[in-house]
Amino acid sequence: MLAHKEGPRLDIHKRCVTVSKKVGLSQARKALRDILSEVNVSDEIKVARLLTILDELGNNILRHGEKGLICISAYIKGDKVGIRMVAEDRGAGIEDLERALRPGYSEDRGMGMGLNLLKSICDDLRIGSLVEGGAYVEVWKWI
Repeated sequence: MLAHKEGPRLDIHKRCVTVSKKVGLSQARKALRDILSEVNVSDEIKVARLLTILDELGNNILRHGEKGLICISAYIKGDKVGIRMVAEDRGAGIEDLERALRPGYSEDRGMGMGLNLLKSICDDLRIGSLVEGGAYVEVWKWI
């Protein structure tokens, strides 16, 4: 029998909130701030970048899906904190992902900077259209 070798401890903090036109993004912003407080992230620039990411995810839900879910998780590994945000909606989905990632492209006459902005400020970005309709966007930012 092989002995299990323990690696570094990974602490996880997680919150999921509904985003809709009725409730807006205030609950999601509070959830992110609460998690950042729990993991002792207070640097204003880091917090502002993470709020920008959250706002982009939430605004995409409100503009394209009207209602969705954002889950925010913090992973602590050694002296690093990884923030993972997952946004899902049940809108029309993303028809042409390659095109949607280009600066200036918008399906609804917006500025077309959202997904491209996420791509530039996140450490990892995963996007997909869901089979049952809607979009899935997962981002990671290590701080």
